[in-house]
Amino acid sequence: MVQGQFTNYGGGFNSPVITPGIQNGQWNLAYWVVPVPLPFGEQVLQATDREISILKARMNDVYAVTRQNMARLLFTDNSSSPTYPNSFRDAFDNGTNFPQYGGISRNASGNSAFKGQYINAATLISGGSTVSVSGFTRATMAVTLARITDAAGGEAPTFAVLSPGDYATLNTDFIGNEQQFVNPGGSYSMDTSVRSSFPNLNVSGVPIFADHFCPSGNMFVPNVKYTAAYLSEDAAFDFSGFYSLVPLGQMAQQGVVVVGYNVVTAKSVSGAWVYNIGNAAF
Repeated sequence: MVQGQFTNYGGGFNSPVITPGIQNGQWNLAYWVVPVPLPFGEQVLQATDREISILKARMNDVYAVTRQNMARLLFTDNSSSPTYPNSFRDAFDNGTNFPQYGGISRNASGNSAFKGQYINAATLISGGSTVSVSGFTRATMAVTLARITDAAGGEAPTFAVLSPGDYATLNTDFIGNEQQFVNPGGSYSMDTSVRSSFPNLNVSGVPIFADHFCPSGNMFVPNVKYTAAYLSEDAAFDFSGFYSLVPLGQMAQQGVVVVGYNVVTAKSVSGAWVYNIGNAAF
């Protein structure tokens, strides 16, 4: 956007030049809708004869279905469905699988910021093997995060996410160095619990999590300074309310919940997609 220069005792400098240092990225909103039925018979029964409101259960399931769908699509290739949101896959690809992102060509000159870090685990050395064979250890994870940070211009990622099986392999490397300390004079019984293993790991200051929806053999490493889930103000889990279906010849009501959102990154090189990870624990 601007250019700097040195000056001398006199303080003179060249006039600034307008530099086109940005491009317009464009992503479509994905609209997820969940219709909610309320038939005539249910309305009558729920008024007095009920144990649990089926309508409350149904509305609770709207939340569950929406959350699971959004989580699943975060890790899948949705490019063949134009009504679907973007995902971590196209956000952090380097142009190999997704040459276009946000309407910008990743392979065009000067667009290196839109080329994510697409890393084959076979290139990551793990002892006498590779991560594609043996999976991640603490040492190889530290080296990988340092590599990702360096390629991003020195900015460390916010977190990393693995499949539960790949996470368990890394966690096993941590468990081997656990220590349990006994409190002198304390009382212990069969009911005394000892905490072992870790719900999340921290390597080089970067938290690492397991996600049920992350596919085995893949790790995604975002930087949330540049990556976010955008939620439309006009479709933020909004409920239409119930409307009568009498004009359609049915004694019933129907409503719909709508969510307009997308997952985008403004700097693909800030994150990474590591693929071909091997030796998942399950």
